[in-house]
Amino acid sequence: MQNNQQETPQAAQGRDLFAPRLLTGIFQGLVLYLLMNAAHNRSGITTIPLLFFPLLLVTLFIPTAFIVGLRRMRGARLAMWATVFAAVVAVLGCHDAWRSAGADIVGMQSFGRVGVSLPSMAVTFYSGVIVFIAYCLVLSGEAARSWFAPYESYFEFSWKLGLQVWLSGLFVCALFLVLWLGAALFALLKLTFLQQLLRESWFNIPVSAMAFASALHITDVRPDIIRGSRTLVLSLLSWLLLVLVVIVGGFLASLPLTGLGLLWATRSATWILLGVAALKIVFVNAVFKGGPGSDLPPRVLRLCMRISCLMLPVLVILATYALALRIKQYGLTPHRILACAGTFVAYFYAIGYAWAALARTDTLAKIAPVNVIAAWVSVAVLVAVFTPLADPARLSVDNQVDRLLAGKVEPEKFDYNFLRYRSARYGLQALARLQGETKAPNAATIRELSAQAARQPGQGILGATRPDAAMLALNIVSRTPGQPVPASFLSTDWKRVTQNWMLPACLNVGSVKCDAYLVDLTGDHNSNVVLFPNSGSIGFVFDQASDGAWQLVGKFSIAPNCAALRDALAKGTFQLVEPRLRDIQVNGERIEVETTPAPDAACSR
Repeated sequence: MQNNQQETPQAAQGRDLFAPRLLTGIFQGLVLYLLMNAAHNRSGITTIPLLFFPLLLVTLFIPTAFIVGLRRMRGARLAMWATVFAAVVAVLGCHDAWRSAGADIVGMQSFGRVGVSLPSMAVTFYSGVIVFIAYCLVLSGEAARSWFAPYESYFEFSWKLGLQVWLSGLFVCALFLVLWLGAALFALLKLTFLQQLLRESWFNIPVSAMAFASALHITDVRPDIIRGSRTLVLSLLSWLLLVLVVIVGGFLASLPLTGLGLLWATRSATWILLGVAALKIVFVNAVFKGGPGSDLPPRVLRLCMRISCLMLPVLVILATYALALRIKQYGLTPHRILACAGTFVAYFYAIGYAWAALARTDTLAKIAPVNVIAAWVSVAVLVAVFTPLADPARLSVDNQVDRLLAGKVEPEKFDYNFLRYRSARYGLQALARLQGETKAPNAATIRELSAQAARQPGQGILGATRPDAAMLALNIVSRTPGQPVPASFLSTDWKRVTQNWMLPACLNVGSVKCDAYLVDLTGDHNSNVVLFPNSGSIGFVFDQASDGAWQLVGKFSIAPNCAALRDALAKGTFQLVEPRLRDIQVNGERIEVETTPAPDAACSR
């Protein structure tokens, strides 16, 4: 009877909160759909990235924070904190849009038929991380009515919110798995309405947001679900600490025997060491749980905690040394600046955990304040990295240009493509300054090379240069004497061709060249264009349709490095013969039979 009385207010509160949380999810889904639909059609606000980027990020993260805070904060406080987080996320989005304006950046996302830019993956991911960490700190403080809450509160809120988000995402995936299985069942009966519905963004996006909001509500009003999941996860991670201590201990014991040369030769030592340090921090906290007031872990795990805390500074110092060597040799790059930021945060954990391990208490209670301080430091560092304060592109461009102007790097060996493609607006501005440089050593060479880099065409999403007609004319060399590649072929917009992934690489990537042969393979006295990428053995055959459009119609293989066959194609000294296997025609429908080339095809001489 007593249990029922205790559950009634919670159940009533859950019913009261379900409607506003569901409506918030529906509203979030509708706004996201409108934004993505506008991006697909390149219309409305999507043509103004300085507004579109922040609005998209705010819509993606702030409604979730609002849903979680409905139960834990008064309306005015919730509105205030939601506004603060929205402002921070909007600043990150505005900076991301500003730094990418007018620049072709490797790593930028694209969407829609005409390649509308979206916020970068890094800004999108770390905006969520910033909101998560800061919101856990704020929720704990609001519950304690203080800026400094008991550590147990930080532990409860952070693990609960993390598991809520993870389980809610898993629920959305499970929902669509069920829907696709249902669509497959209906397809057995030749009913495809559900398959068509699941391909529509106006259905997928709102349903995903609504399902995510519903799952957040269920996991919030049923704390036993989270508590059980947390206990299981922490128990498993706790015992992994023992394994990690043995592995890291063996690694550190081997260093005096092998030396550091092998470690630095990997060129990724910093990130590996920082990754191991981060894993140690997670496992130590899995054992530490909510602090001294939690269940006391077994003695062997308490010993592993202390050893891990003492190992942590060694790992971070090794990572710092490896990073310093690379920076001294090659200067700063965006990845190295991110490594610097990660190392800076890692030092807070390393020094604090070593301080806790050297204390005489068996519970390592000083880990608690270290975690809270390091969390605030992490938020501050992330905000700085994704704003002009410490933008990796800005800092690395300044450093690399200073090295060039100081004569530490020869102009011929300087990576001008880094400024052109991989450092956003900052790189383009630096490239423009270098074109007017007069004081530096070899200033004339710097001006010439920077001007050449500035004239290079833009890049695609994966960093591959998109060739235009002028570049295709340079990259596609006709091997048929007296017959240039048709201008209509070179001017074709191959990016818009259906299934353009089947085309030879020289039509999509500017760094790839093709040999072209103009031959009549259809017998209608019109030349086909045959392309061999990078002088390979696969020939791609193109034909011109009656409307003048060029299209890929087939391909064939020749023996590798066969000069005789290439010479015959160039001079036209070959004959067209009937295929060994004829095509099949059934009720007017023609089915082409593709023969398999012999594995030991010889080169005719």
